[in-house]
Amino acid sequence: MHESRELLGQFLRERRARITLSQVGLPPRRSRRRDSLTQEDLAYLTGYSIRTISALEQGAEHRPTAELLEAIASALQLGQDERSILWYLANGTPPPEPDGAVEPDPALHRLVSALEPHPAYVTDGLWNVQSQNSAFARWICDFTAMPEGERTILHWFFLHEHSKHVMVEWEREATALMSLVRGRAMRSRRGHELMAVVDDLRERSPDAERLWAGGTELLVQGPSRPMIFREPGHTGADDRHVQLTITTLAPVRAGEGHRILAFLLPEGYSAPPESGRCPACRG
Repeated sequence: MHESRELLGQFLRERRARITLSQVGLPPRRSRRRDSLTQEDLAYLTGYSIRTISALEQGAEHRPTAELLEAIASALQLGQDERSILWYLANGTPPPEPDGAVEPDPALHRLVSALEPHPAYVTDGLWNVQSQNSAFARWICDFTAMPEGERTILHWFFLHEHSKHVMVEWEREATALMSLVRGRAMRSRRGHELMAVVDDLRERSPDAERLWAGGTELLVQGPSRPMIFREPGHTGADDRHVQLTITTLAPVRAGEGHRILAFLLPEGYSAPPESGRCPACRG
């Protein structure tokens, strides 16, 4: 713990030294002192006393409040990774998840495209599909064609019959999804938003109501695992099944709810050419 306090002081001094007065909207000094922030400046920006700021940098402030840490993170213009370091060094815990939606790193969208021909998509903590590649649209669903506000994996599973045409083991996958939702709703600050989606689906889908009411298991995102899909263009009566491996790629930033989910095709598999509308949906 003593080492963490020393590192915290060093971290704060270094970050304070790299911020200039002009960056935070303070006037330049008339003296020859450096133009970087002092403890007095940081106290002014955060609304806390110089004594509190000094105690934190010296390791004498035990268990600083969340309000103090967030005020310092804002004043020092810390990025998400630096904010996580601040919280860890100060309290030994990760920072709370941000309220509301957070834009994902643009690199995630690029990575999804680079994963072709493997189906892949970017989702947030509420299972909103925020981007997808063409392989995902071909194998699973084109979420850009779905109504605004319903571009989620949950809506697709329970309001679109096509999900049952695509997934050979739909019942098992839907049950596992509901267990994941139950676990995430309990540990996420956005759990109330997730539960609002679930409540809406339970009213609109008998399957959602049945699986939610009958489930008690709590799951977290597990390791890569196989999933069986029907090949695009063969979602009707034939049995063209392909085992894809679903794997989750998560950013290392604490509190980041975005994920890339990739469905890896078997080694040596040649993806089928573009196909038209699902035969089962046509029928």
